[in-house]
Amino acid sequence: MPNTTMNDVINPQVMGDMISAKTEAMLKITPYAKVDTTLQGVPGDTKTVPSWKYIGDAEDVTEGAEVGLTSMKASSTTFTIKKAMKAVGITQEAINSGYGNPVDQAETQLAKAIAGKVDNDVFAAALKTSQVSGDGSSVIAYSGVVDIVDVFDEEEITDKALFINPKQLTKLRKDTEFISADKYNNNVMVSGEIGMICQSRIIPSKKVPKITAKVGASSDQGAVKITADNQKTYAGHVWDETNKAVITPAVDSYVVPETNAYYLCPCLKLEPADPETEFTETELPAVTIFLKKDTQTDHEWLPRKQTHEITTAKYYGVALTNEAKAVVGKFKA
Repeated sequence: MPNTTMNDVINPQVMGDMISAKTEAMLKITPYAKVDTTLQGVPGDTKTVPSWKYIGDAEDVTEGAEVGLTSMKASSTTFTIKKAMKAVGITQEAINSGYGNPVDQAETQLAKAIAGKVDNDVFAAALKTSQVSGDGSSVIAYSGVVDIVDVFDEEEITDKALFINPKQLTKLRKDTEFISADKYNNNVMVSGEIGMICQSRIIPSKKVPKITAKVGASSDQGAVKITADNQKTYAGHVWDETNKAVITPAVDSYVVPETNAYYLCPCLKLEPADPETEFTETELPAVTIFLKKDTQTDHEWLPRKQTHEITTAKYYGVALTNEAKAVVGKFKA
């Protein structure tokens, strides 16, 4: 009778394929970004990509006067490919017991970890757009979504994906203009969509941040010093305007609490099924994932500990590649 090998217990190739498949299924925000694979198999770990600058709001022009021309400019963003990793250890005793199928659970947990990290990075890139609608003083409603759509300045309204916090969902569902997905008339839904308003497909996500404070200085009125005791209160709820990012403030730094907390809801212009109907094929999407190496899973057997170590990694970079296709809506929490 042939001997049972470690690969019969945990096969890295099979597990890697399973983790990759589960990761794709768990992605919530990433499906709305374009995946670029031009870096695969190419030497180097840096990428320079253009990012189109918004041309600015329209101006008042008096009768008979001529409007000035605005040049479309593209800045470049250079970033280094990073490595997202997660590892778990499973004892042979746990596998032998068969309780709860730890190998299958490891696959699921590793896939969820990688998917969550990629989604976080895509979301962070979308929030870097300079196009913002609202001041956070009004709760989400049809009128607020109309304001977001108007920022895109389209001649013909196209489909968009608007991400909202689940706690905003009840308010939006009660809006008379909201169309629930179960009432669509042969309209194809996108991943995670629960309804539509002003031709914007609504996708609830807990990754939509609730902002309760902004980065400040000790001299700012009402500034709060971050300590080990209050840091958790502000973790993931502070807006850094300089870097356009949601942060967890460091101990000994200062934040200024907002009078009214608000949600930052990114809205991305969706790529059409037929590019010729709206865009050229070379026009950049709102957010792009530059994939260097897709999900890779490795397994190591530690005989002295009778433990399996399973590691999953993904090499990629994410960038806001066309901010003209991204708008962030600020709505009162």
